[in-house]
Amino acid sequence: MSRSISHPSFSDDCKPAEGGFTLIEVLVAVSILAIILTSVYGIFSSVSMTRNRLDDDSADYHRARVIFDRLGKELRGAYFHARDDRLVFSGGVADNDSQNELELTTTAVSPLSRVGSGVALVRYRLVADPEADNDSLVLLRSEQPAYQTVTAADDADMMRLATGIEALSIRFSVDDQWRTTWDGHAAGSLPEMVEVVLSLAREEGPAVVFRSAFEIPRW
Repeated sequence: MSRSISHPSFSDDCKPAEGGFTLIEVLVAVSILAIILTSVYGIFSSVSMTRNRLDDDSADYHRARVIFDRLGKELRGAYFHARDDRLVFSGGVADNDSQNELELTTTAVSPLSRVGSGVALVRYRLVADPEADNDSLVLLRSEQPAYQTVTAADDADMMRLATGIEALSIRFSVDDQWRTTWDGHAAGSLPEMVEVVLSLAREEGPAVVFRSAFEIPRW
């Protein structure tokens, strides 16, 4: 008696599915990848903007420090006597101009200047910068011997000390009262303190403002 052994057969419906992704799975994966890439780009963009802002801040602080260090040294070394017409200390808004200027005689002579040593006549003037594409200003400076016959320096003969300035204001204090102008010969003395407010222009955003006050020693 023979027996037949039958093997189970699988219909086509029971065959295991072939490997692959459905359209929905692909769309989900692409969406997740897009979200991740967008987040990564946002992080890198934020880091880049922060770095650029820190670089701009560092450059602005350096410019302000150079200006304030020089001004502070010369103001603290101011040398003035009302009876000597060759010695001056005056500042404020110039005639027919909206910008401040400063003129003083000081013992803080620049080492590389042609004055050498002694007392120097220093002038500061803020004017429109002809080399700038925007409306920024440039701070000009000149230095001459105080006890020699000199004439007022033209803007073309003055050194370009700092560019990219939006505004510069100077105030003078005496007896706890602030004045916007000062004439040493009219007042008969030096002010007690000088306040300088410097605004540096930015390509984007508001100007950066720096403020400092310098005490003037009395002779």
